[in-house]
Amino acid sequence: MKRLLILSGVVGAVVAAAPAHAFVECGNPPGAAANVTATHVSCGDARAFARKVARKKIAHSRWITLPGWRSYYARVHRGGGKYDVRATRGGKVIRFQYRRGGSSPSCDPNYAGACLRPDVSDYDCAGGSGDGPYYTGRVEVVGDDHYGLDRDGDGVACES
Repeated sequence: MKRLLILSGVVGAVVAAAPAHAFVECGNPPGAAANVTATHVSCGDARAFARKVARKKIAHSRWITLPGWRSYYARVHRGGGKYDVRATRGGKVIRFQYRRGGSSPSCDPNYAGACLRPDVSDYDCAGGSGDGPYYTGRVEVVGDDHYGLDRDGDGVACES
């Protein structure tokens, strides 16, 4: 970033270096984790890591080892009913927030692309022959398809 500095009629340029470790905003994965950011980690991996750690409801700073992952040190701070997690390993950083306890998540973590309520007994595809009581359009199955929406098993439900 360049800035122009004028002092007593003298014009000079001040050049500020960009931060060496800029965070990338990765959005919100399905489930309890939110506001995921990453440094030197892909957003897909960061969202998956955040989702898995939030499911474990880690409330204290400690080392975390997930299946298929190397160990990360998670520094956890609690504030305003949320937990702020900063997991690090070398130069890799994954940061996110989640709420622990209380009510169930507002969207079923097994589906992405639409918010399906986890507290209802049945969903059917909109425009299909199902009797509801709830309906959804096209949705990606990212976990267990307990509503039986993905008839052909390709990971995308309510395609037509």
